Amino acid sequence: MVKQPLFITGADGFLGHHLVKQLAKTYTIIGLVRNPKNLKRLKDGQITLCSTNEPLDEVFERYRPIGIVHTATKYGRADESVANLLGVNVDLPARLLELSQIYKSKVFINIGSFITQGKGYNYLQDYALSKKQCSQWLQLIANKSNTCKVIDFTMHHPFGPGDSDTKFVSQMVKNIIGKAPFIDLTPGEQKRDFIYVADVVAAIELALNRSADLQKPYTRTDLGTGSSYTLRYFLETLKAVAKNTETELRFGKLSYRENEIMEAKAVPDLLESWGWKPNYTLNQGLLLTLDQTI
Repeated sequence: MVKQPLFITGADGFLGHHLVKQLAKTYTIIGLVRNPKNLKRLKDGQITLCSTNEPLDEVFERYRPIGIVHTATKYGRADESVANLLGVNVDLPARLLELSQIYKSKVFINIGSFITQGKGYNYLQDYALSKKQCSQWLQLIANKSNTCKVIDFTMHHPFGPGDSDTKFVSQMVKNIIGKAPFIDLTPGEQKRDFIYVADVVAAIELALNRSADLQKPYTRTDLGTGSSYTLRYFLETLKAVAKNTETELRFGKLSYRENEIMEAKAVPDLLESWGWKPNYTLNQGLLLTLDQTI
């Protein structure tokens, strides 16, 4: 069977490279990345790569993808300009969806964030606003045509090997593996829906396969396990799974961030209606993350 072409933006990112590994088994993957010559996770020659700086209409004309999975994002942590943030988080997905409609792609999957549900951490306000605006534009564009189904996932808290060193879980994993003497933390009572990255990939693969079943052109739904744990429990479990008896978790040494989201839990109703459920427990996901972290 001839593999059909599928675009993945942010293909060299945390989620993107895990998607590439799995979806390349059934699709011809075309990865859209900022700089194809500066790869952090993908191996050179692993998939076909295109730069997001190329004329996107030419890229669509060349490959005519059956679907697009948009994972690329900017958080605004590296002093990016607002224009740069909007370019990746709003302009790029809006343009990709328009081209998806023109070239008769069947499905467009957007990866959003649960952070948009709160008032927004002060240091991520620009990011949260841009993700909200992205969803609004995708819905508006999708409703103009029913040629391409849009699934707009509100992603909860994915974790697993290969994430950025700037992310909270990655920092904690490295501190626990390195047996840091102590880690200063907030009281840790905020709850998060932690989902192992392989379960995220399985959910997206299922959505690609079932998108034709959707009646409406735009569907917004959650992507998470449907269960939440306190950060205290998550970190104590991480420490126990790592068999670390040395590091002191100093809860209460730091204050909560302003506008802290105290509870976030997915309601993955669409995925569950398709028979999806997470395959990995928190302990299993943490063990795999530890095993694959250098």
